[in-house]
Amino acid sequence: MPVGYAAGADAYRAAVAGLSAEDLSAHYTRGLEFFHETFVPELKQRLTALSGGAWNLADVVGYAAGSDVDFMTHVIEAVAARERVVLYPGDWFGFKVGSSHPENLVWDESGRSALACLCIPSVRNGHLTQEMVEFLEAAEACLLNLNLFPTLDAAERSGAAQALNGVLEKSLLSISFSRGFGLTASQLGVVLVHRDHPFRKRFATQWDWFTYFYNALAARAFLTLDTRQLEAVDQARREWVVAWLEQRGLPALRTGSYYVRSFRVVGAVPEDLKAVSRDGLVRLCFKPPQT
Repeated sequence: MPVGYAAGADAYRAAVAGLSAEDLSAHYTRGLEFFHETFVPELKQRLTALSGGAWNLADVVGYAAGSDVDFMTHVIEAVAARERVVLYPGDWFGFKVGSSHPENLVWDESGRSALACLCIPSVRNGHLTQEMVEFLEAAEACLLNLNLFPTLDAAERSGAAQALNGVLEKSLLSISFSRGFGLTASQLGVVLVHRDHPFRKRFATQWDWFTYFYNALAARAFLTLDTRQLEAVDQARREWVVAWLEQRGLPALRTGSYYVRSFRVVGAVPEDLKAVSRDGLVRLCFKPPQT
């Protein structure tokens, strides 16, 4: 679950203060130009910065929908209607629940499919592992949900971005503004895709239609969001999680997103951890105190 940031509330206030009646009237005309000509270039620039310069997003274009879940569900449903879609075992169950073709959605670490889906970093363990990269490499196309990516420290974000460079051109990057940036008061789904991606040719009519209805308030809030303040808060939360784990004698890795920790127990699972044990893993999902 996301934890809000004071900087996010400030960004919403600034976004609302800047609205005019004319902005509301022109949402489907000039507002669409704002999305493509102002918002998407700024988003690409910020993601490039978050990647430590590892990503070159010059040839990607943007589309939007009501939320990232809406957009990802559409993509998965459209592909699964006639092709195989795979999910990395233990990753986000939300990839699966929106489809009416469950027979074509399978948990399979091989990655061999028309579409492989993965959260970056994975909600299985808060990391991006080499096995996960190989899972993506084996697929014809990838759907990458950048959800907790901003909560990694700078060095790990850069390393994860470099590891994904080999699959970036065949990937759809879905940005979760609610998880990674805490902008949960209004949803915004944005997908970045290479201009020559076969899915773009296949679904462009639908994606253009969805984009008319993007959430301009969320987009404006994101543009005014001070991500440096978010990074400072993330660092404090990261230290809180490490201290919590150390106080209880649990593994206290400093890598990965502080939201998720998972590990295997040697021997019998202690009674107080049985409630968070599944498939041989103990998984802890943290919601640090408001900072």
